[in-house]
Amino acid sequence: MEFVFEHTRLLDLKRWKKLTNMNFSTNPDYFLGPWVNLPVELPSYLTAANVNRVRVKKEDGTIVTYNGTNASAMVGYWMVENASNRNAFTDRSYLSPVGQSQIVQYSEKGYKLTQTTGW
Repeated sequence: MEFVFEHTRLLDLKRWKKLTNMNFSTNPDYFLGPWVNLPVELPSYLTAANVNRVRVKKEDGTIVTYNGTNASAMVGYWMVENASNRNAFTDRSYLSPVGQSQIVQYSEKGYKLTQTTGW
């Protein structure tokens, strides 16, 4: 279920405790981009500077790396270069810090609001 006005899927993944679904190191298919036909759609990428850098993955799982002569074979899922996780996937990823202004507001009304453990 999606909540109205949530701007990213990240909040759903946190709610369902499924952030590990975004882990590049355990889900290699996350390195895949859209299906592309490079010779037709992006011929500017098939240059000498991109030899051994540009890769696509075929539906059967075969990975094709551009070698300067195989432009016609460069049709498949775009493979993202140098993708990595931004943060470690720990239980802390599911928590959020309490804002300093909220702590002050509560204090002014006589309540003690403490920071989330671990922040």
